[in-house]
Amino acid sequence: MQRDEIRQLVSSEFQRSLAETGVQLTALPANQLQALVSAMADSIFAAIAAVEDLDAGVPAYAPRAINPLGEDTMTQDVPEQQLWRGRPYLTIGTVYEITSQRIRVMKGVFGNHIDEVELVRVRDTTVKQHMGERMLDVGDITILSNDPSHPQLVLNNVKNPIEVRELIRNAVNKEKERRGLRYREDM
Repeated sequence: MQRDEIRQLVSSEFQRSLAETGVQLTALPANQLQALVSAMADSIFAAIAAVEDLDAGVPAYAPRAINPLGEDTMTQDVPEQQLWRGRPYLTIGTVYEITSQRIRVMKGVFGNHIDEVELVRVRDTTVKQHMGERMLDVGDITILSNDPSHPQLVLNNVKNPIEVRELIRNAVNKEKERRGLRYREDM
């Protein structure tokens, strides 16, 4: 089945479901309602792709090449690799991604909002777990950085937070070494 056929199926099932319930959507113009239904179909494509990746045995942390766009030549000489990708526990619409060069927080189901912190700007990380979170092996990772737009970035309800924090720490050290940055502490 092609994407257009699936979009048409989602649209017809949406309209059928509305007709069965007797709900009339008159607050939205028809073209905006159709755009909303198309956005739902696109989110279904994304969910199906994620399930197919899991069914195919592709782990969430499998390295994947990422094409850097608009970056300086220092970051273009080495392709960016995805080191880890995950979602907050019991959450839809938020994805965390750690690459060999940055940390991304992508939010949104219909829209998209992306926050990024370059690994070379990371100063420190902490993990916080309550008793219930320890039982579920989830926790919050706080990233302190020199980034003026995101001096503190929190990854909430991350599975295996201690392992992810160590992965961030190692990735930060490798990226700083690759760029020739040295550790210096101000006294």
